[in-house]
Amino acid sequence: MVFRDREKKRLVPLKPRLFSPEACVPGTYQRKERDFCLHDDYSHENIHPIIRNNAIRYFSERDIPWHKGINGRPSNHLCCSQCSCVNAWFPFIDNPDALLNVLKGIGYPAKEVLPFTSDADIHNGEKPFLVFEWIGDKNYLHELRGGVPAGDSARSRGQNFTSADFSFRFLRDDGKIQIVLGEWKYTENYTWGKSLRISGGRKDRLEIYGPHLAHQACQIRLGDIDPDWLFYDLFDQLMRLQLLASMMEHFREMDAEIVTTLHIVPSANDELMERITSPWLKGFAKDVHELWNRLVPNGRFHGLHTEQLLPCLVSNAPDRNWSDYLVVRYGGMS
Repeated sequence: MVFRDREKKRLVPLKPRLFSPEACVPGTYQRKERDFCLHDDYSHENIHPIIRNNAIRYFSERDIPWHKGINGRPSNHLCCSQCSCVNAWFPFIDNPDALLNVLKGIGYPAKEVLPFTSDADIHNGEKPFLVFEWIGDKNYLHELRGGVPAGDSARSRGQNFTSADFSFRFLRDDGKIQIVLGEWKYTENYTWGKSLRISGGRKDRLEIYGPHLAHQACQIRLGDIDPDWLFYDLFDQLMRLQLLASMMEHFREMDAEIVTTLHIVPSANDELMERITSPWLKGFAKDVHELWNRLVPNGRFHGLHTEQLLPCLVSNAPDRNWSDYLVVRYGGMS
């Protein structure tokens, strides 16, 4: 049984502890009734109550779609990766002191968490300390809309453009400002040997990302590796996020001198961690994190397991009910 199926089996009996009776009624997913889904009308309960309204409003005001969302609300799937990311990080969006302790706990040389100035609230101007689906101030990667590079303001967060699942900004102990672009995984796994170089619209994506891989500011050190070998998920995702980090650092977005990536995945998800999906990269390393660390030196990439992060989140929880929920819902992965 793969990790995704084990998680579904583990979570279904927990539904009454985590959700209302109405939400516990099986929901519809891919046109079938599923017990590992919340009832369609209660998909909003996939986000913890203390952050639910603010999180949904955050996504709505920035036109960020929920993956497999229902009527502007989150997905009803209990293994939704986006929901797990929001459940884990959103309580820190306005709590810099607690977030600072978390960052120190996972190894960052953080002195002070800084506001993410480019993502100010459109109504009151408040600047969050943690953001979701960040795509950069500008279209640094010249990604396309309608076959041509999109204008900076014409891009959408969370779909069609390289987006960080979450991101934060802080002042380091050495006085430099650092931004971290986070990629969050839960039960995902990817097909071995399926190249994504040619898009569904028959566009050669190497024409888009190749120039950035060759740019002097690129943090990826290919050496003898052919760029074509990276167009296999999840390396395709890591490549694009690392390129975004490279360009944000190069152009000093929000005064950042250092921009890095953080990849978080459950260690229990062997199907993702240990499957080197690119046939050409097989044998370079034992798992995804080791391989990406080889390609991205100078501390510009950090791989972390969810099981390592959870204790830091719980010990710095802004709310006890939320931390208890986090442990019940995500603490029993195996």
